[in-house]
Amino acid sequence: MLSQTGFVAGPTAADTWTTIGTETVPTGVKSIKKVRFGVAPDVGATATSIRIATVFRMRGSGLGEQDPHNFVGPSGGHGTTTDGAVNFDALWKEYDVDIPVNATGTFTVEVNTLDEAITAGTVLYDVIYSDEAPKAKNSMSDYVDATGTTTADAWATGATFTVPQGIAGKEPTMIKKVIIGIGIDQGTSAIALRLASRMRLTGSGIAESGTHEFLGPLGCTAQQGGTPVGSVSQQNNTVEYDVNIPVKAGGQIVAEQRYEIETPTASTFIVGLVYS
Repeated sequence: MLSQTGFVAGPTAADTWTTIGTETVPTGVKSIKKVRFGVAPDVGATATSIRIATVFRMRGSGLGEQDPHNFVGPSGGHGTTTDGAVNFDALWKEYDVDIPVNATGTFTVEVNTLDEAITAGTVLYDVIYSDEAPKAKNSMSDYVDATGTTTADAWATGATFTVPQGIAGKEPTMIKKVIIGIGIDQGTSAIALRLASRMRLTGSGIAESGTHEFLGPLGCTAQQGGTPVGSVSQQNNTVEYDVNIPVKAGGQIVAEQRYEIETPTASTFIVGLVYS
């Protein structure tokens, strides 16, 4: 088993793809079996807020199949005054994949911080190879994102997937994993936040009838003292489901979002699909 890692500082600009690293596929390997993506934000020592809503992609001639391969990363957020403390742990996301590779070819790993940059920090990745040929028909993946709704207790359209068509005979026929991420931003004056989210998939790209609804991230934060004092944070706001939902290659799937009872002041709603 061979593996490669890489890192980059930042990024300091939102909604822009930033290269973390470029890898050359080692001689003798035939597939990637696992990828991990992580972020270590540096929130500094002054009053501030950070929305964490990350997505990653891998692209280049060293990879087979789809270009790019898109993945939902860690999500969360925090707000702090000058009096208080905040910490984040285990802001990483792992995927089991079966991506064919071309030995000695190259590919880049990139990150995008949606809607708001993390200001400072470090972003990392890990790629695990195998000398076994891919066994899966495909390992395609994609994401969509939308500004979080500010109307509670109502479904709101997020964004639309187009199911990949891929190589003839290897096009996706099933969604095998659903990922939901929420990056929150309450600023530095928030007193309390209840986060209770849901997501549903609809559209002609789904090849079965019935509802496809999922609970999203859940949590709460509160600052005590009557006026904002201290800090609030939410981390690991990314949930994952193993599913078997039949799809039609080239069809459309709409991801809808919903917050119950109350909404964040601002947020980013991300949905990822992994096909098979």
